[in-house]
Amino acid sequence: MNNNFQKIISIIIISTSLFACSKHTHSTTDTIKPIITVAEPTANDTLSLALEPEVHVEFTTTDETNLHELNVLVIKSNTDTLLNDSPSVHDLTTYAYHEHVVPTGIVSITPMKVVIKSNDHGGNTETKIINFFIEP
Repeated sequence: MNNNFQKIISIIIISTSLFACSKHTHSTTDTIKPIITVAEPTANDTLSLALEPEVHVEFTTTDETNLHELNVLVIKSNTDTLLNDSPSVHDLTTYAYHEHVVPTGIVSITPMKVVIKSNDHGGNTETKIINFFIEP
């Protein structure tokens, strides 16, 4: 009986080890940054609030393994944060973002920027900064 007990314990240990190894299939380190593809706004463009009272922020971020975090900022005149968003992207490979921002207090051509920061589980980070202008 002692011999059978040792065999059972050995089988359990081997099975547990094999299961643990099968859960870690990524044997290489992720060194590829996420990709951010921006649709709107266009860099250095001037948007007219008379034609469209909202600024559209639209992009897609992808990663070959899994995204970890996403941060989106819309900043007016380098000082006023109009949008600070961190949508949940954890463990996704693709995320499409589309948000509308309504700037206020615009009396002349005003510089704006969108800052997008996407990172993955490997610690790789991609940042895009889109500078543009809005006019009343």
